[in-house]
Amino acid sequence: MKKHLLTAIIVLLTAAGMAQENCYWVFFTDKNNTQFDPYTYFDAKAIERYQKCGADLYDISNYPLNNEYINTVDGYATEVYGESRWLNAIGISTTPENAMLIEQLPYVAKIQEIVSNGTLASTETSLQGTSTAEHPETAEILTDQLKRFGGQHFVDKGIDGKGLRICVMDGGFPSVNTHPAFKHLRDNHQILKTYNFPNKKEDVYGWSTHGTMVLSCIAGINEEGQKMGLATGAEFLLARTEIDPEPFIEEVWWAQGAEWADKNGADIINSSLGYGKDRHWTKDMDGTSYVAKAANKAAEKGILICNSAGNEGDDSRWMTIITPADAENVLTVGGIEDDLEDYDHIDFSSYGPTADKRLKPNVVAFGHALVANPSNGKFTDAYGTSFSSPLTAGFAACAWQTHRELTALQMKAEIEKSADLYPYFDYAYGYGVPQAAYFTGDLKPAERSFNLVQEKDGVRIAIPEIIENQDVFFNIEGADGVLLGYYKTTPDSTGFILKNKDFGQGKKLNVCYNGFTDSCPITGSGDKVSISANNLRLYGNDGTFQKVKKEGWQKTWFFQYDYNLGNDVWNGFNRHFAFGRRHFYGKTYKVGFGWGLDWNRFVAKNSLGINDRTTTMRQMQFRLEVLQRIVFHRIGVNWDLGAYGGINITRRVKLYDKMAYLDADSQPVDPAPYNEEVTTLFTGCKAMNLWEYGATTRLSYTFSNAINVGVYGSYRFSNIITKPDNLIGNTNPSPWNFGIEIEIMP
Repeated sequence: MKKHLLTAIIVLLTAAGMAQENCYWVFFTDKNNTQFDPYTYFDAKAIERYQKCGADLYDISNYPLNNEYINTVDGYATEVYGESRWLNAIGISTTPENAMLIEQLPYVAKIQEIVSNGTLASTETSLQGTSTAEHPETAEILTDQLKRFGGQHFVDKGIDGKGLRICVMDGGFPSVNTHPAFKHLRDNHQILKTYNFPNKKEDVYGWSTHGTMVLSCIAGINEEGQKMGLATGAEFLLARTEIDPEPFIEEVWWAQGAEWADKNGADIINSSLGYGKDRHWTKDMDGTSYVAKAANKAAEKGILICNSAGNEGDDSRWMTIITPADAENVLTVGGIEDDLEDYDHIDFSSYGPTADKRLKPNVVAFGHALVANPSNGKFTDAYGTSFSSPLTAGFAACAWQTHRELTALQMKAEIEKSADLYPYFDYAYGYGVPQAAYFTGDLKPAERSFNLVQEKDGVRIAIPEIIENQDVFFNIEGADGVLLGYYKTTPDSTGFILKNKDFGQGKKLNVCYNGFTDSCPITGSGDKVSISANNLRLYGNDGTFQKVKKEGWQKTWFFQYDYNLGNDVWNGFNRHFAFGRRHFYGKTYKVGFGWGLDWNRFVAKNSLGINDRTTTMRQMQFRLEVLQRIVFHRIGVNWDLGAYGGINITRRVKLYDKMAYLDADSQPVDPAPYNEEVTTLFTGCKAMNLWEYGATTRLSYTFSNAINVGVYGSYRFSNIITKPDNLIGNTNPSPWNFGIEIEIMP
């Protein structure tokens, strides 16, 4: 009993230790007794930007925080991670008890736990040393990622982002100070400042390779002299705001990084990261997160923010973009396949709209690009919406160079207008891919390529001439501007008809083909399109809605195989096998329950010298469990703590010819006189307990968001053997089991 109690205490203390400290935003009520001089605080380029967009240099958001407030809160905190002028808040770690005390301070407006987990928006990186000369197929990716924008129009006119300043916020920039892709930036002193927010120092040339690859998509040049990004003439600020792993506080560093970019005169921020399904529900993606508020604040101060839409597109439980891509004033960039002829959404790129039904993404670019390889000074290709955003940020710098009189919000609108689907939009492609010709004056007006013909039972999309490799895009728009469905299909020689009964009255049909867009009302009486846009996605060319799973409980199948450790009477490595189903609710701190069928087999030792064969016990058990799963998203690790209880469906002890019994003095005796008694005792398996209960712990790793593989252990608090007293010394098998588990996520 004491051993059981000690084990339970250890489990509980371990779980409590995990929850001992949390990270919080502490928001203050005011900035009393603070002073601020913008002309000594801001870079001259920042002041110029403020004046151009009409922002107030003396706005209270620019004032520093009250140091007395910070120092008092610091006394309750384990660590202060950073402060945000814009939010009038500091990020700290502390215990829940101290958080309650902080909230009672008279100058604290509120305290809120930080539950956002930042993720770099890449899905796959193949860091193999290569060069464009050695692999011409890779070079084609290079040229195509700029051709897709019509980037040659910028190149021909010498437009390279000169005069623009871009801040790249990421997880690190190894080899940027040595890689040949950035030699021109170093030689021309185009990297103006760097800062490492997690380490509170200027060195950023290490850590995650992600930032190096992202920067190469904005301004890299390969060994053949080809551009990898369009903004090779821009100036740069490099900010490390992410670490790996770190479950909570990147939100603080993101806000600090945006303020640092503002202070140092950035015109554009590229943020190839986001905070999404790891810790949030889709309903939270409505532009109200604190990083979204910081992004909108940066836009108000004249900064154009380019942010990746996210990599949740292939997760049917997450039908929206991530934050801060959900912010109204952010230029959110989705991903498409790297193809100049076909126009295909790349499967992992997140779909819009926002939770409150606003249009996202705004535009798209390649989600597969050639990037600098930090490990060997060469180049490689990589997948992710991480790369669509910097490709667009480089484009934006060149576009802005042609119209420096525009504010950030005006430039965002112009980039949308330049896209090759505009004014058509949908939640996969936004307005399409921005085009350089729009800004250089080389864009030709689109010619009418189809007609919308009202017929008795619907609308016919009549296409006089089929254009090779051109798809028809069309959507159904409700009266509130929210799309009820959107499609992409390959037309045939006769066009096709959309029947009123399939789409319903009071809605609008929008169609885009070969750059030309037209619209018409739907006048039929049908009303089949009644599903909200957040709950549908469209694939292929069959013109049908496909419902997706609603967010909520996540279900998994599990399979276990493990061994009992054994003891003096029972052999070690007795086998246990189980399979079943689990249901989880939550993001990082998941709660769940499960059920399953278990089979146990225990084999007695021959150590007493009388057995010439062994004794075996077998169980089949129906088991229920409750558990909490802590998910370390950045490293793909899950840790489970739980308890289980089970009822034995079948209980069987198999007796062989001779069996070891002990007398009152624990000496072995001949079992023959006990045969009748044994037969009676084992009728209905009375020697084995009907119930079983215990605790479990599990550590697993997630592969491809589809399978968890790990190790686990369990401790049984209950006995298996209850009687007879002399059955092999009434010794129960060891309570410890250890083994492996595979968990499959449908």
